[in-house]
Amino acid sequence: MRARRFRVLQDGPGPADWNMSVDEALLLEAPVAGPVLRFYAWRAPAVSLGYRQAAPGWLDRCDALGVEVVRRVTGGGAVLHANDLTYAVIAPPGTPPLPDDLSGSYGWIRARLLEGLRAAGFSARAAVERAGASRLELCFAGATGYEVELDGRKLIGSAQRRTPFGLLQHGSIRICDDSALYRAVTGSEPAPVPRPGIDAAALRRAITDSFEAALGARLEPASLSPAERVRAEARMAQRWSDPLRAPALSLRRFPEAADRIA
Repeated sequence: MRARRFRVLQDGPGPADWNMSVDEALLLEAPVAGPVLRFYAWRAPAVSLGYRQAAPGWLDRCDALGVEVVRRVTGGGAVLHANDLTYAVIAPPGTPPLPDDLSGSYGWIRARLLEGLRAAGFSARAAVERAGASRLELCFAGATGYEVELDGRKLIGSAQRRTPFGLLQHGSIRICDDSALYRAVTGSEPAPVPRPGIDAAALRRAITDSFEAALGARLEPASLSPAERVRAEARMAQRWSDPLRAPALSLRRFPEAADRIA
């Protein structure tokens, strides 16, 4: 069977629950729609929690500070999204040349991120795992060995979820100084942003170029299909009753939402 061509989605700022619901919808539709590289931003500052992460004690400050809260279907610690650039890679099983195992797929995607950063003029490198990092409450407090560093500081933190219908890996790229909000939300001193002021549009292009070079093909600019949008809307609606709970990854269809698609 001929491999499906990668699409690239360049999305603007969205609410936290929508951003996560779209990533999940792309994963659930991947066996039909094929692999995707997606970039997006956040409408307002937000905290995303890992799938099994206990709610941190500081979470009640978010509402007063206007910070949205959402739970991911991927693991790891809490991530503060404040003018960061977020990427997502979604692919069904058997998507060459993406390896089918956890460490191999992490490494392949990280290589594309590193190539993009270096092409954009940044001397980024693979992070070295630090003891206890996988148990940290905050994602950017340490490195687990799969991330990307710049100037000795963590620049990209990523998390992956693997399912029978494909993988989802998404990550936050710290391109702006979020230290004041970080302190206000968590009460902790953040690690400095490696290089504040990175141009998001240039970085999107450089990372896209690195994927195209590795795949040997142009990525097809795209938007959500009607089926993907229906599924994303349904998952977002499920979050309204409990923002701290990620909906189960179910393949159930939602035909009742089809009339909302323009």
